[in-house]
Amino acid sequence: MSEKEYRRLTRLRRRSGRFFEGLVSYSSLWLGKDHLLSIDSNRLAEDYKRFYFRDIEAITIVKTRRREIWNLVLLFLLLLSGAFFLNGSTAGGVSALIVGPFLLLNNALGPTCTVYLRTAVQLEQLPSLSRLRRAHKTLAVVRPLIAAAQGQLAPEEASLRIRELFESSGQKRVVTGPMNLSG
Repeated sequence: MSEKEYRRLTRLRRRSGRFFEGLVSYSSLWLGKDHLLSIDSNRLAEDYKRFYFRDIEAITIVKTRRREIWNLVLLFLLLLSGAFFLNGSTAGGVSALIVGPFLLLNNALGPTCTVYLRTAVQLEQLPSLSRLRRAHKTLAVVRPLIAAAQGQLAPEEASLRIRELFESSGQKRVVTGPMNLSG
């Protein structure tokens, strides 16, 4: 029996973005032996992007307010449905039973985020990582593999490299503390 070449890190997730594009576009993230594979699909075509561990410079997780916005929209719809139900409309009760679970699910999935992966030549968004808990879990799997491929820098060595980078580019040092602007 042959060994699996890829391990799925995320299931197919709807892509965020434009409303109608998000209805038909999906994304997933896979772990290869020496790379990550991001697959974007719109049901008619698939795009594959491969990110080798040795080339990854940074993975940035940015917390977003998408969850709070959806909570407000769903809560408004739930209150509107409840008002119709209290006025005797059974359709209001049915719509409240439909909207309520979506509101609960949105909160159960946790805070939202956007994840960016940076290499030397590109900055790519990973749309399959849209919830903070999933992003941290995936990063915990990927971080040791990146460290193994690139080696780890001691904090002192990282500080020295940054200092050398600034000095070689001719930029002035960053001044911390109070500045005398009187002349």
